[in-house]
Amino acid sequence: MGRLRPDSPEVVWCVVPSLTPAAEDFVIRLASFWSDYVVDYRTEFSDNNCWRAPVLNVFGKESPSAAQVRMTRDYGSGKTAHYAMPLLGIGRAFMRVEVVPPNSATARLHSHSAVDEYYLILAGRALLRMGSHEVEVGPGTLIGKPTGPDLTSHLVTSLGESVTVLDMEIWPDREFRSKDIVYYPDQREVLWRGEGWQGAHVDSALESADNLLRHYDDGYVREVDGSWHPANIPGTKPRDPGRG
Repeated sequence: MGRLRPDSPEVVWCVVPSLTPAAEDFVIRLASFWSDYVVDYRTEFSDNNCWRAPVLNVFGKESPSAAQVRMTRDYGSGKTAHYAMPLLGIGRAFMRVEVVPPNSATARLHSHSAVDEYYLILAGRALLRMGSHEVEVGPGTLIGKPTGPDLTSHLVTSLGESVTVLDMEIWPDREFRSKDIVYYPDQREVLWRGEGWQGAHVDSALESADNLLRHYDDGYVREVDGSWHPANIPGTKPRDPGRG
């Protein structure tokens, strides 16, 4: 199966259990990425191609499919998110259409160490906080935030309007395999996420690279609040409090 493999069989059979309409739509869309011809053989004389294009209307003007309905999350208080990436292909792209009510925000003010992020305002006006700047944005505004721990951003709906935004993230690898460090300056927290990583810490507990190198061979244990105390660690001598 696949256009770049000359050894692929002409027909590939996929046997699945009884599915809900949403799950069936999802399976057909996945098969459609690999073949131009997808047939449902549950009917006796089925010869109709049920291939489905990987397209979505981000303005929601068309009746949503069963899969789209299942991929909608209600956060309460008028905030919803419609996840698009499963229907557009499972890969390195994360995409969702988010509706944010007045007096709320799309997310915490944050930055990514390994993710390129873009926002497209579909409806409404909001305040963009980016770094130390604040800019008013409206429909048609495309906001770019390339990878970098110094560039923080989020959208705040403080202008009395609900905002609909297409949130797009491009990961270096599959989303849950990519390692990414997220920094939240308002909360002064750091999040490690990705395969093999999952944890958060207050930034005051982080040690500078210079300080780490100066005391790399010293024995000590660092506390959550950033303080430390000497400790007997094999291969090291206890850190001298007089050295800082």
